[in-house]
Amino acid sequence: MMGYEFSLMKERIDALSGASSKTAAGLRAVRIEDVQPLLQFPANPKSAKAGGASPTKAEFDALVDDVHKIWTFLAAQSMALQDRSKP
Repeated sequence: MMGYEFSLMKERIDALSGASSKTAAGLRAVRIEDVQPLLQFPANPKSAKAGGASPTKAEFDALVDDVHKIWTFLAAQSMALQDRSKP
C-alpha cells in the first residue's frame, strides 16, 4: 500500500509543478506569493464617473493613478509568472 500512496503523491506533486506529462505546463499551480499584490489591491478605485460632460483635472488624475496601479500590478504579475514558468 505504501508504494501506491507514494505514487499517488508523486503524481499530484508533478501535476501541481507542471512536470507531469499528463498535465500541460500552463495548468500548473500558482503560489500565493506570486499573487500577493492582488491581495493588497485596493477594493475601490480612486476614480469615479465624471460629474459633468467632461472630467475635471482631479477626476482625470485619479483615473490615471488607477490605470497606473493596474498596469504596475499586471507587469509585476507577468514578470513573476514568466520567471516561474522557465524550466
